[in-house]
Amino acid sequence: MTLHQFRVFVAVAERQHLTQAAAALHAAPSAVSASIAALEIEYGLSLFDRVGRGLRLTPHGTVMLEEARGVLARADAARARLARLRTKPSTRDVAR
Repeated sequence: MTLHQFRVFVAVAERQHLTQAAAALHAAPSAVSASIAALEIEYGLSLFDRVGRGLRLTPHGTVMLEEARGVLARADAARARLARLRTKPSTRDVAR
């Protein structure tokens, strides 16, 4: 699984609609659908119930959403911390 797949999953889960998530991500609906299908295949779990034209998280999907948000928050924190190091290196970082 990749950070991109997590971002796609969160976008779909928050909107409960594949096409709306694709628009928000500036991606093709087929690419978003493929990303969700790949996650479901990788874990052997259904993450969404298809309801009419929309989607609803399954209990497994709810767990995945919590974890995905945590991973993305941690990745964003790491990115921000490294950016700060780039603009204001500490003595320890300069010595390396």
